[in-house]
Amino acid sequence: MAHLLGAENVHLQYPTRTVFSSLTVGISDGARIGIVGRNGEGKSSLLGLLTGRITADSGRVTRRRDLRIGALEQSDTLDCGRPVRSALVGEQPEHEWAANPRIRDVIAGLVSDIDWAAAAGTLSGGQRRRVQLAALLIGDWDVIALDEPTNHLDVEGITWLAGHLRQRWPDGTGCLLVVTHDRWFLDEVAATTWEVHAGGQAGQGSRVEPFEGGYAAYVLARVERDRQAAVAEARRQNLLRKELAWLRRGAPARTSKPKFRIEAANQLIADVPPLRDTVALAKLATARLGKNVIDLLDVSVGYGAQPVLRDVQWQIAPGERAISPSRVDGSGAARRSGWRCSTSSPAP
Repeated sequence: MAHLLGAENVHLQYPTRTVFSSLTVGISDGARIGIVGRNGEGKSSLLGLLTGRITADSGRVTRRRDLRIGALEQSDTLDCGRPVRSALVGEQPEHEWAANPRIRDVIAGLVSDIDWAAAAGTLSGGQRRRVQLAALLIGDWDVIALDEPTNHLDVEGITWLAGHLRQRWPDGTGCLLVVTHDRWFLDEVAATTWEVHAGGQAGQGSRVEPFEGGYAAYVLARVERDRQAAVAEARRQNLLRKELAWLRRGAPARTSKPKFRIEAANQLIADVPPLRDTVALAKLATARLGKNVIDLLDVSVGYGAQPVLRDVQWQIAPGERAISPSRVDGSGAARRSGWRCSTSSPAP
């Protein structure tokens, strides 16, 4: 199959974290790919990279020449002052767009109940989303990328969309990329599932792991993958215990041990994650939060004539947890001036 688009050694980093590091994927003509993963792992960023909405910090994104890509984002991109008719078919006369069976099918399936003369700004959020999706599907694209397309669609709309995407291109042509949490929809439209999940090391970014089949096949393959990983980890831990016991047989005896055996044992030990360092975590919290986190000096709060807090003194530094009982004064206001702060490990 012909190559349509892909990414090679792509690195994408946001100010707070690395999204992808050395990402390499390829998409061929005829691909039907469902993208799954936890929220925040980078599914939408992956779509943005492939469609050109997001520029990578390094690496290369390749696309076939004259490739037509249509993308549905989660954000609302409709012009509020534009009529629905203009957003869907532009200035085409009715006899022109009505002669196209695909346009008639899209209109009947998604926006048949919406007033074409209404401005987009007067529609509800769900109606605007359907108009945005219909406007995309009316176009002629080689690649369609959909980010949560089933949001705001009822059961009939989701069923229609699945059927439309299955029949939109002949077999072996076109490409579909879809991010959704709708498991039934994925099973209906996807022939391959990409799982976007965090890498094994901090700062490594997310990885993309392909699985054959829709969501049901992906779940079975993931369970088998996790089982194999658990077996491999159990074997590694068993070997690690043996090697550690061998290394601990006394300093004098260690000088006669084969060097290659010692290096192999050290490699096993290097794979063990370090112990939780509370000092390092406190330094990390200070670097992220700054020197001052919360400072309240002589703060009083009340609702109408009823005081709630009076003369509050509260200062919390990075990595601290504050616990204090409230003392109610004569006016009924709580005075919290003696906060007891205990340093504990902040959340990673």
